[in-house]
Order: sequence, then C-alpha cells, then structure tokens
Amino acid sequence: MTSTAAALLLALLTGAGPAADAGGPADDVVAAPRMPSLLGAEPLHGGSAALAQAGFSTLGVVYGQGVTTRDDLGLALDLDWSTTELLLSGFWRRPVATVGSWQLAGRLGVGWYLDFGGRFIHDDNRADRGIQLAPALLLSTRAGEGLVSVAGELPFTITTWHGGGFFVAPKVSAGYEAPLYGDLSLGLKAGLAWRGGGGDAPMRTGRVLPELLVLLGYRVF
Repeated sequence: MTSTAAALLLALLTGAGPAADAGGPADDVVAAPRMPSLLGAEPLHGGSAALAQAGFSTLGVVYGQGVTTRDDLGLALDLDWSTTELLLSGFWRRPVATVGSWQLAGRLGVGWYLDFGGRFIHDDNRADRGIQLAPALLLSTRAGEGLVSVAGELPFTITTWHGGGFFVAPKVSAGYEAPLYGDLSLGLKAGLAWRGGGGDAPMRTGRVLPELLVLLGYRVF
C-alpha cells in the first residue's frame, strides 16, 4: 500500500478530511467583500466609502470612515438647488439591533446651514444661516448583491439671521444600491419630506418636498 493510500484510509477511519496540499487552489479562495453603503444600517467595519448623489433636488457628496467595527464617522456636503440651501455636516452612525434579515442603526448629524436666498421656485425664501441637528433611524437588508435601505430623518434647524427662527423637515426615504464595476456601486433613492417652522426662518410655511436622486458609491478601502 502506498503512503498516499494509507493516509486516505486513516482519514476515512478517523472521520477527518484529507489535508489540502500547500499552495493548492483552496488557499486562493477568499470570501468576496460586501458592497459598503453610507445609506444603510451596516457599519463600514473599519473601512471607508464615498458617495455622490444628484437629482431632484440635491447635489451632494458624502465620505464615511469606520473608526471601530461598529462606529462610523463621516462628512457630508449637500446643496439643494431648488431652495439654494447648503449644508456642511458631520455624522456618527452605529447599528443598534437586528430584526430578521433587517439591520437597524442610528445616525446623528450636526451641521452648518446656509441659505443663499434663491427665489426662482420658492418666493418666500430669503438668505439665512444657522445650525442643524439631524437624528435618523436607518433600516437595511441585503437583496442579492444589492442593498435595500429605508430611513426616517428628523432634521431640526435653528436660524440666526433676521431675529432668528427654526424649521423642521421630517423625511422618509427608500433606496437601492447594487455593485456596478470593481469598487463602484450605482443606486437610486426616493424620499418625501414635510417642512414647516416658526419665527423668521425662511420658507417656514408648511409644504411637501419630494426627492429623487441617483447615487454613485465608491469603496475607498
């Protein structure tokens, strides 16, 4: 009996599988990394990602960095061209629970708000500036190679010009992202917000604001 046959017989008798040869194909099998997302509830696990978004009625870029396996920090720059409002903000995201195949996370953003006062769509707009606090709940689940995400946001903005004021703009949105090529992903996001406020804040009369954006994501590392 050859030594190879003896090794196979011993493996069968002990219930163990034969060891793979060094340098064999099994050594090259590596699990494919999941597509990162800055919309969903999954953390970046210490990695980083960027996102560009454009459509009605926002142009924006977002960068996120995983600082632990569960905590992400990031920066976002958004311009609403319909209201000429600019927001530069930072955020913290952390998963809090899992329900079936869905993951739930909390996100907290703090930003600097600037309104340039454009009136080509909203005639009650005017220039202003202030601070925004934006808590949010995020839900997401994997759908094949893509990611389905749902968000509920409650941004609260305090304005400081013209005697001061405030407005809130609760929003619900849903999105889908899928791998495009290499480290790139492509997605679509739709949302609906209601905006109203008080004091001397711009556009404080209640109104509904729709949103439809195309997303382009990139795994930085």
